[in-house]
Amino acid sequence: MTVGHLFVIYGLDLLIVLLAIGSAATANVERSREPFPRLQLLMPGLLAFAGAIILLSYPDIRDLADPEVWLVSTVGLVTGGSRGALMRIESDHSFRVVRLWHGRDAAWAAWLMVLFATVQGSLETALRAENPYETTAEAGMLLAGGYLLGRSIVGWLRAQTMAHHDLKD
Repeated sequence: MTVGHLFVIYGLDLLIVLLAIGSAATANVERSREPFPRLQLLMPGLLAFAGAIILLSYPDIRDLADPEVWLVSTVGLVTGGSRGALMRIESDHSFRVVRLWHGRDAAWAAWLMVLFATVQGSLETALRAENPYETTAEAGMLLAGGYLLGRSIVGWLRAQTMAHHDLKD
């Protein structure tokens, strides 16, 4: 392995972990019942799913064409979309802020993704060979990323179309 190749591997593992941490950090806002910007509903799902896609696409981008990958992603998307459709949201259209009543599930899913990304990256860098646990980490990250993406998109769309609530004085 060349130095450039090792730099790419370690750099991508670090990027995946940072995207998962960013997803968890943006999802933590949903834990309180304080209003936050409506656009921030999208961030946990987009960051998490981006990390999962990067994990799948390297070293062989053909892994993205695997039907099992998209089946696992679809299960996560449907579950997250269902949660997004059922969660209690109040939306202030004037200030473009929302309030969630029970939003802890996004933080749990995002921190679970951080765990999977960290374990997978650590094992990959420690073993320097084929990681036997990569498939498990990929499945966990796809489920969590799909869940967060489905929840984020459905919640964001619902917040745009629902009745107005005054959330700021």
